[in-house]
Amino acid sequence: MSRTIKEIYDAIITEKETFSSLNTLVPNPDTAQTFLTDLTSASKVAIWRLMFWVVAVAIWSHEQIFDLHKAELIEIGNNLITGTKRWYKEQALLFQYGDSLQWNPTKLKYEYDPLSSGTKIVTACSVREVSGQVRIKIAKDDGVGGLEPLTPTEETAFTSYMNQIKFAGTNVAITNINADDLKLSINLYYDPLVLKSTGESILNAGIFPVEDAINNHLKELPFDGTFNLTKFIDAIQQAEGVVDPVLLSSEAKSGANPYVATGQNYIASSGYLAIDGAFPLSSVINYIPVI
Repeated sequence: MSRTIKEIYDAIITEKETFSSLNTLVPNPDTAQTFLTDLTSASKVAIWRLMFWVVAVAIWSHEQIFDLHKAELIEIGNNLITGTKRWYKEQALLFQYGDSLQWNPTKLKYEYDPLSSGTKIVTACSVREVSGQVRIKIAKDDGVGGLEPLTPTEETAFTSYMNQIKFAGTNVAITNINADDLKLSINLYYDPLVLKSTGESILNAGIFPVEDAINNHLKELPFDGTFNLTKFIDAIQQAEGVVDPVLLSSEAKSGANPYVATGQNYIASSGYLAIDGAFPLSSVINYIPVI
């Protein structure tokens, strides 16, 4: 970042004071502030001080030009087509459903018309490189705070988009599937002064704090992140009325595959988790009052 004119002038004065042969140049010591004060007074300003000030302004102008040049280089660097995992993720999130790509001969890349009106539908994405293959997991907003896969038509459009912008020779695999199912079994020891035997809040009818805590935790997990049992239990313990949650089992599966124990850490094949509708929380949480 460029310095101010005052900073440069004071630096010149500091350097000047290291030369004993220049001690006859007065006032001594001098600063940019005393110089500016003299300019607005009836006193005369020494020629050497004016020369220093002109030099300071020239250096300041030069540093301003360097700042502008640096900003231009940074912008150019940010717009480079790098082909990294981060680049693929950013491009996936830029996908506009309903718009065609145009070749930009200046930037040597495909891009959307700035005036296009297509909809950006991909809201979650992760990119991993496995055995020479770029694996892209995607999902979109389901409208109620969760995620869901793109429709077949949307997935076809997205695949065509990625095939046009990807690097030649790159093997890209797209994962666009329903959330991995999560099946739990929990003994939940609760405070009967706060919760009913069904887990419903006594003061807030229709509210089930433990179920809400579980669903919210799953929604807040980073896309394609790790489902960790310790953090999961911690989230349940924060729910109103919970005394002691005991997790009996935690299993997950992707699609038609069989259930497997999640273990301490689990990464969903789809990138996200949801409670299996065949095993709703109301049927897998055994509420036990602490009396």
